Amino acid sequence: MEYLLVMSFSGSVMTGVCLLLRFLFKNKVSAKLYYLLAKAAALYYVIPLPFLKGWYKAVLRQITPERPMGIQRVSPLWTNVVIWADHKMYFNDYAIIQVILAIVCLVVVCFLAVRMLSDYIRTCRVIAGCADQSMTECQQEFLAGIKAQYGVKRHVILSRGYAGANTMTFGVCHPIIICDREADSREAKLLVSHEMVHIKRWDLAWKILIQLVVILHWWNPVVRILRHNFEVACECSCDEMVLQGRTEEEWKEYRNLIIREALAQKETEKEPLRWKACFGEKQSEIKERVDNLMNRKRWNRLGAAVLVAVLAFANSMTVFAYRDTFQEVVAAGTPQEDIERTLECDTFLFVPDGISEEERQKYTLLQRPEIRYDMQFTDEEGNIYPIRDEDTASTYRACSHTYESGTVTDHKKQADGSCEVIIYSSQRCSKCGKVIKGEQVGWYKYDVCPH
Repeated sequence: MEYLLVMSFSGSVMTGVCLLLRFLFKNKVSAKLYYLLAKAAALYYVIPLPFLKGWYKAVLRQITPERPMGIQRVSPLWTNVVIWADHKMYFNDYAIIQVILAIVCLVVVCFLAVRMLSDYIRTCRVIAGCADQSMTECQQEFLAGIKAQYGVKRHVILSRGYAGANTMTFGVCHPIIICDREADSREAKLLVSHEMVHIKRWDLAWKILIQLVVILHWWNPVVRILRHNFEVACECSCDEMVLQGRTEEEWKEYRNLIIREALAQKETEKEPLRWKACFGEKQSEIKERVDNLMNRKRWNRLGAAVLVAVLAFANSMTVFAYRDTFQEVVAAGTPQEDIERTLECDTFLFVPDGISEEERQKYTLLQRPEIRYDMQFTDEEGNIYPIRDEDTASTYRACSHTYESGTVTDHKKQADGSCEVIIYSSQRCSKCGKVIKGEQVGWYKYDVCPH
């Protein structure tokens, strides 16, 4: 589940960058740039990148002087901890919560995926009749010319479609273009050119991917913003490619064509079909598309590629948010109580090989504590003080208190001759001896009590 959260965070950051650039450079930068950024954001939502973390660390070790690893304190409260004992797996509470959340998320994803599949099948049935229609010789020549213009090699079918259908494209591998204009008209050339650009760029496959992103991250509202942003950028960039090298008169004609198609779509299609690229499907996008075509914009493919690559690399730094799972294999026959105690521990201390004794002295929690009293306080310099029950609350109230940090050690001897030692981070008043016990930071068990 943590992987999914980091993927969602990475994609949301990239989506935010795209929206920021659109806000800062609206109608000044080609929509092709926003189109590329939206596709990069979609990939961050669906591709986990934990392997990059190891690569980046290896590179950093090569370019920076290697420092010896010091003693580290790890809190398992927010870390997945797995213990292997007697061929069984034991999880801490955080790992169990992660599993429960993953199951809930999977159930919702499956439900939404079934809805998506049924919607896709419904669209296929509506379009299926158009695929069986044979093209006239005029349509074949018309379509072949536009395919050659945009370098499309796939098999494409051009159809007049069903009654009331507007210009649209359906299908990824074997696309079908539905256009209700005569094949030799100027409008038909503009409309089919627009759909051919969609086919050339595999935009329908990207639309399906975006829909999968919305399903996978159904709880994240940013994915719906990404979907809208992608659809606008996709159509605007497609418009720019169609009008590349054309005259001002053709630009004006194309803008008017967008408006007419949108109005016709609203009047004729009562229930718009999904899983297609439609020339004028959404009223909300028409103004943005027309505004985008009010002036020509320069397009530097190399500069855009470098910018997208830099932003994608910078955003990949979020891989350091992937946290490792701590796994421990314990000896056979370990008591269940010991395993549960380990899973509930608030802090683990990791001591790498080669740590000097002087370094160890700085971390009193690492050493097996010297036990002088069943309940004792040890300050940072190693001085040990007993904790007495006879001290009264009135004694504490009369003191102004000067606290020093240290640890409380609670020694409990068992009936079978064993004992356990629990360590808490604590503070002690150096004047009256009042002790404030904090969180548990260590635990030891001895099969035979040596104290």
